Amino acid sequence: MNLLDKLFAKQPNADDLRVQLKEIERDQKKKRRDLDVLTQTKQQKVNEAVNAKKAGKQELVRDIFREMRQLEIDNGYLNADLRRLSLAKTALTSFLRKMEMLEKRKDRKSLQNLIVRFQDSSIQKTIDSAEVDDDTFNDMLKDILGEEELAVSRGKEEDVEAGFAQFDKALEQMAGSLDSGDEEAVKQMQQEIDKAVKSDKVQTEE
Repeated sequence: MNLLDKLFAKQPNADDLRVQLKEIERDQKKKRRDLDVLTQTKQQKVNEAVNAKKAGKQELVRDIFREMRQLEIDNGYLNADLRRLSLAKTALTSFLRKMEMLEKRKDRKSLQNLIVRFQDSSIQKTIDSAEVDDDTFNDMLKDILGEEELAVSRGKEEDVEAGFAQFDKALEQMAGSLDSGDEEAVKQMQQEIDKAVKSDKVQTEE
């Protein structure tokens, strides 16, 4: 993303930061909309899989499973992007607050030192990894900004073990529950299906 590297290639002012923050917020909204669409598509695939299972079309069930696994991969990319945007927003918001305080004091020397510390830091690389924990990121910002209280919103990724066999079994049970009208069992099987397609350890079966 390189948001901070580009921004701090020159000496930014408060307006530059505000413009960049608005861009980040727009990107966040777009990514969240993409996640909503992906969630809807996933539910459509579940319905297709149930119908295929009822019809005894096992190869189609397997194909749909593979499509849903790809949806989960896409979901992971979107969540990582949202994490990066969240970290960048936190960093820029904190920097802007500090910049405004120094400008109000007319402390140009401290402001220049702050910009240099940002430029010399590894914060962009840390954001790009999207793997830093909140405490570590907050400590990094404290070192740069000298602030005591910072908050980071974290998007967590789930680690789930499962695969096609679990997906197929849950799908069969869901089909039976739908026929019997057992809504509680349908909800339970939906959870099992979610676990199956979220697995990143299962290799696609040929």
